[in-house]
Amino acid sequence: MKPTSLENDTHILTTNEPNSVISNRFETKHAAGVAPEPRRTQPVERLDEVDLDISWSTHGTKRGSNIDIRMLMASCPHFAEMARSTQGYMRDWNDVHRAAAALRPIVGISEDAWNVANKVLGPAIAAASIALILDKSTDGEVKSPGGYLRGLVERAQIGELHLDRSFYGRLSGARA
Repeated sequence: MKPTSLENDTHILTTNEPNSVISNRFETKHAAGVAPEPRRTQPVERLDEVDLDISWSTHGTKRGSNIDIRMLMASCPHFAEMARSTQGYMRDWNDVHRAAAALRPIVGISEDAWNVANKVLGPAIAAASIALILDKSTDGEVKSPGGYLRGLVERAQIGELHLDRSFYGRLSGARA
């Protein structure tokens, strides 16, 4: 059968919603007088919309770090500039986290990678990782930001992540 008019045209549904087609018997359901079931969705709490009680530590309870927001911003000037232009002044780690969440898609990091990083690394380290990756990718040092973040997560899982060293290295490199 070839479509020859609007009634016979092929209909293409484009959506970002998973499982958007519940039934292809729409006409039959409504003809019988049965109302379609409403979709029940749970509200999703997004990490970038929540105030988090964030404190910095790259090594959990083993060892703290001397990295503070000023040092993060000094060692990652591209992130600092973009974060301030999108979020304003960074008062605390919550602000840094929100800025990182806003800049994550610009860098090319998927929401899934961001969520995994938040879960494994914690919100402060995940945000600091985005700052570091954004600057490194801007400087041409990182070709795959999402892969780089997943690599940081893997190193953290085996206890070999020392993110503070990267910040100290960037600072000393900027001064040289």
